[in-house]
Amino acid sequence: MEQFATTVSELAQTLADILAEEMGNKTCFFKETCLPTTCYLRLNRYPPCPLYPHQMSGIIPHTDSDFLTVLHQDNIGGLQLVKDGRWIAVKPNPQALIINIGDLFQAWSNNVYKSVEHRVVANPRKERFSTAFFFCPSDDTVIRWSGVEPGFYTKL
Repeated sequence: MEQFATTVSELAQTLADILAEEMGNKTCFFKETCLPTTCYLRLNRYPPCPLYPHQMSGIIPHTDSDFLTVLHQDNIGGLQLVKDGRWIAVKPNPQALIINIGDLFQAWSNNVYKSVEHRVVANPRKERFSTAFFFCPSDDTVIRWSGVEPGFYTKL
């Protein structure tokens, strides 16, 4: 599990650097703020819910508050995201990773990258597992847009 966490952390760092570079920002920002002590790995288990499965949430609708989330899920469906005001199921693929932009990255990018609302709905017969790595800055990090045009957010 430690090796997995290290590998996923390196992936998150690389992705954040690429996104920052695409926006013309310095990539060292993430190396300086998203430290091993501020990022974390979470293992999720969603038990089956035979009664009212589509009314029961494994996780209520939300956006991730971090910079990036790297998610690995098993072959049991349940993850959904909002697209054009409707909930859309994300087809499970245990051979792939899902990358979620978090609220802080949205603010830092001045809405260039969007944090997507998502949820997990219960399965009536099978339990579901996922592993999420949260790429988070330290508590004292100031999040602000560094571009030329006015920012949508005041500094956070």
